[in-house]
Amino acid sequence: MAIILGIGGSLRPGSVSALALQVALAGAESVGAETRTIDLAQLPLPMFHGTYELDSYTPEGRKAILTLLNATREANGLILASPTYHNTISGSLKNALDYMELLNNDHPPRLEGKVVGVISVQLGTSGTGNNTLTTMILAARAMRAWVAPSMVAVSNSPNAFDEEGQPRDATIRQRLHALGVEVAKASEMFANYWKVE
Repeated sequence: MAIILGIGGSLRPGSVSALALQVALAGAESVGAETRTIDLAQLPLPMFHGTYELDSYTPEGRKAILTLLNATREANGLILASPTYHNTISGSLKNALDYMELLNNDHPPRLEGKVVGVISVQLGTSGTGNNTLTTMILAARAMRAWVAPSMVAVSNSPNAFDEEGQPRDATIRQRLHALGVEVAKASEMFANYWKVE
């Protein structure tokens, strides 16, 4: 059974990106994956300052950093969801991704052998979420992850989600669910067959 870690880039409670992430994770669960979530609003990550030495952070900061890194190590795949801020990902998600550089000396390093799915949220339907998707794709590839071919850009329009946390647009609901299924299935395949040389 694959373990899929969801990381949402919004710090706002009840954000559309958090709701979209939960729909995708439910898709992963529907094919037997175990899902976990890192809530960056609840994880007091300090700003990454480019050092590999955890001693340079406060005890609270070290604990938060290790929570993120260990959850990433244990996961076979990840789903990243970010609001679109200034045509790119949120600062909180960028900060979390920066910390994954500390997995450089793992074996395998960083996100090698893991599958990453991506979700963006944007205002309206201008297509600016595509830049957010591209940023997440480039970051995942830089860390040697395999990016799932499906990706979803969700509009942050009023009432985009219903009271039960489901997208009102059936196509978006199906695409988010399918993304979760795809990440879970690919992650299980990689976990079973990925060989570290």
